[in-house]
Parts: sequence; structure tokens; C-alpha cells
Amino acid sequence: MDFVTSEPGSDPIIVQGYFAVSPDKMFAAWTDPDIVMQWFGPAPNSLHSATIDLRQGGSWRFLETMDADKTIAFEGRYIAIEPGKRLRFTWSKVVAYAVGTSDATPASEVEVIFTAQGRGTFVQLVHSALGNEDTSRNFCRGWNFGFNTMAAVLPLTAGVSM
Repeated sequence: MDFVTSEPGSDPIIVQGYFAVSPDKMFAAWTDPDIVMQWFGPAPNSLHSATIDLRQGGSWRFLETMDADKTIAFEGRYIAIEPGKRLRFTWSKVVAYAVGTSDATPASEVEVIFTAQGRGTFVQLVHSALGNEDTSRNFCRGWNFGFNTMAAVLPLTAGVSM
């Protein structure tokens, strides 16, 4: 399913979809490290770790790749947190090399809005300040994959206390 509603390559990109869970459960899917690890990444359950300090100014970090030469992580800081309603955070990809150097992409910004609709939640993600068209296209693919994986994972978390 295609969740991306903006033109690939545009800035910002908009990704939206409906999920058959409450706004609180949807919010937990974005803020509970155990649930994030199920849906985020290049494949389901592919993250090495997810750490979340859920407070304004708090940091988050999702470790995607870890080998002898380097680690690849996505990280940022929370700008706004409204439980069950909205998250706003910065986003950067950081590659840390075993030799002690690292590279980081310029920070972009993500806002995720959760709106109760019927018995579920309409989710709108706006990712802005992407820098260039290629980066935007990559995010379109990544977020679309993530939303599809999340749609498959969330029914499994329905019985989990969140």
C-alpha cells in the first residue's frame, strides 16, 4: 500500500494512513522502544536497539547497523510531545566509524499527528527540511515501508498493555 501522498522528491513529504488502533496505542508505536523495534528499519525487527527519552528536549536513537567497521543510527531530539495527539522531533542519520570519526546528515524535522477517527487513528507524518530531491525520495520509500510494516505489526500489539 502506498501511504505517501506528496510527490516523490518534494519537501516536505507527507505520509498518511489509517490504523485500526486507538490514538494512545498509535502514539505508543512511536514512543515505546519495544514496539518501535518491531516496525522501524529496513526490515521488520531489524534494529539493533531503540532508545527513547520521551520528554521535550529528550533524545531518541535507533541503531540500524552495527559491524566491526561502523555503526549507522538515526537520532534526534523531541521538540514537542502531546501524548496520543502529536510528536515533533529532529532527525539525523549518523555513521560512526571504528577509527573514531563520524558523519551526520543535517537535521531535518518530523511531525506526526494522531487523530481519532471511528475506532482507529488517522496518522499524518510531515517530514521537512530534507535538503535535496534524492534525500526526499529515499525518505518516501523508507516511510512508506515503515507504515506498511507498522500496519502489519500493530494488530499484534493490540493485547499488549500500553
